[in-house]
Amino acid sequence: MDRAIVVAFPQGPHMNNNEPIAHFASKYPNKIAPFFLIDPTKPDCADLIDKAVAEWNAKGFHMAPIYQKFRPDDEAYFPIYEKLEKIGKPLMWFQGSSFEAVDGPLEWANPILLDKVARNFSELRMIVAHFGSPFFREVIAMLRKHKNFYTEMSALSHRTWALYNALIDAKQYSVLDKVLFGSEFPMQLPQQSMDGLAAVAALTEGTNLPALTQDDIDSLLHRDCFEALGIKLG
Repeated sequence: MDRAIVVAFPQGPHMNNNEPIAHFASKYPNKIAPFFLIDPTKPDCADLIDKAVAEWNAKGFHMAPIYQKFRPDDEAYFPIYEKLEKIGKPLMWFQGSSFEAVDGPLEWANPILLDKVARNFSELRMIVAHFGSPFFREVIAMLRKHKNFYTEMSALSHRTWALYNALIDAKQYSVLDKVLFGSEFPMQLPQQSMDGLAAVAALTEGTNLPALTQDDIDSLLHRDCFEALGIKLG
């Protein structure tokens, strides 16, 4: 692991951590790509984007509707998506369920709500974190439909059956190349995520179930996520 994307998060002990991440990333400009948290419901959202790009060397941004309590396909937020598309910065979505966001609207966490966003901003690269768990099939539908839509597999290494089904569906629908490797560090180490992939491959040994091959795993592990997302370090 010689490069990493580090993402600001909206909940728990690490919330409001844009500035610490900016400070950390500034020490390793050729290794760390910082993604900063933005909230389109806040009046200073556009200004924060400008600051993050100009002062913090932002490589991408992050939104989490179930935590920030907004419906992502509301056209009120389209100017923010348009701005990100124009400046060429990818947008990561926490678009799935969360046991922490107990008062967050689950109906606004479905990845299908990003279809309207992707249709209107087709050049905006978007990534759904954690394969959109538990909305795996919805994510796969989006991967097939939109050329600049991606997902990643962090936080699923200990859920072998769920990860197996998600990756096999992606393979059978010919979108496995749009699944990126993720580790969920520091909650999980990169090696744990790699071990999770090995467990998925081992799951089908001695069975007639569709298999994730070693070539599939190697491709996932060595895929150039930075190239896919248009990220240039430095």
